[in-house]
Amino acid sequence: MSDDVRIPIGEALPGFALHPLEAGWTPLEAFVLIKCLDEDGGHSWSFRTTNPLNLEELLGALTVQVEVLRQKLVSQWDDEE
Repeated sequence: MSDDVRIPIGEALPGFALHPLEAGWTPLEAFVLIKCLDEDGGHSWSFRTTNPLNLEELLGALTVQVEVLRQKLVSQWDDEE
């Protein structure tokens, strides 16, 4: 399937559910990271997007998420000691 073809999220990821947005929020763009099993049973990561994303905004959002994840992991590591 071409990278230009878009189908509804429910069709692209049947059976999956997402946390809802806050009341009154309107979705504009999405970047979805998906852990998959390939045809040979191997694990692989893939991502899918909605409309072409603003790359600067996406980089900023991913950078923030990486820092939040890093802090959570460090906190869990500190809690184990």
